[in-house]
Amino acid sequence: MKAVVYEDVEKLSYKEVEILPVKSHEVRIRVKACGICGSDVHGYLGVTGRRIAPMIMGHEFCGEVVEKGADVENLSPGARVAVYPVDFCGECEMCRRGDVHLCLNKRAFGVLDVDGAFAEYINVPAKCCFPIADEVSFATASLVEPLAVAFRGVGRAGSLEGKTVLIVGAGTIGLLALACVRMQKPSKILISDLSGHRLEVAGRMGADVLLNPAQEAFSERIMQETAGKGVDAAVEAVGAGGAVRQVMSSLKIGGSAVWIGNNSRMIEMDMQETVTRELRIQGSFLYGYQEFETVVNMLNEGKIFVEPLISKKISLSQTPEYFKLLAHTPGDLLKVVVVDE
Repeated sequence: MKAVVYEDVEKLSYKEVEILPVKSHEVRIRVKACGICGSDVHGYLGVTGRRIAPMIMGHEFCGEVVEKGADVENLSPGARVAVYPVDFCGECEMCRRGDVHLCLNKRAFGVLDVDGAFAEYINVPAKCCFPIADEVSFATASLVEPLAVAFRGVGRAGSLEGKTVLIVGAGTIGLLALACVRMQKPSKILISDLSGHRLEVAGRMGADVLLNPAQEAFSERIMQETAGKGVDAAVEAVGAGGAVRQVMSSLKIGGSAVWIGNNSRMIEMDMQETVTRELRIQGSFLYGYQEFETVVNMLNEGKIFVEPLISKKISLSQTPEYFKLLAHTPGDLLKVVVVDE
């Protein structure tokens, strides 16, 4: 089969690779769509240590079952599935308490040295497969993985009905967080980003207030939009000090923030402001098995609107070219999805 192999820093090869036999608990999937994640691009640049060459990246994927192992009963060839990209043991302490995404023995597809889905086919455990409706395109279904990240993060903020909510960062996760927040019927959604194009997409996805801190007085606008109180809740979807400070300074007294961004290891922030204004901070990492299933069902039932995120659909052979673009000259590209159509 053809695959895109990460050979070394900034070196991807489109080449023929071996197809592995299907194990008894696995299904073979023809990959129909796989999104390029920011973490894939960082791996390509060699800055994270989370991609160990040679390997195949790609963890935001879905496809069609073409073969099943001897012990698989619930899936048959032709089934359309989104894939939970973590093979968990089911036996460790984390798995026993239901946090399979934190499994002590997990293998994440497309991460470290475990091959992922920038390939024509991939073998995955049947337990990781969730049916997707015929009405949902494969390209849209490839967004389930980042959508699950956003869904878990927004869920950590509690009920948002009737509240004012700020999202800082209108990249993939920030825009998907916007989609999740919108489902809860808040009174107002504000979103901040330095990119006019990303803010335009946010507007199409239902944001009420679009803020570009490089073009206006950010704090003054926040106060203007919230009658001088600050927002009830805020989501940080960048992972950088400046974005965190925007989030924390925008909260009303007793407000709560969820941090989803995961880029900078160390940041500076005003601890006294957090203490004296009794602000709450909640971190959110990845997503659980049930959350992934919930997100699949949301898409299947047409309850959430995410299509504007997809900037470009490309073929598998074009993948090396687009990794280079995303790494160095992304322009207005948001989510690039490799499709087999």
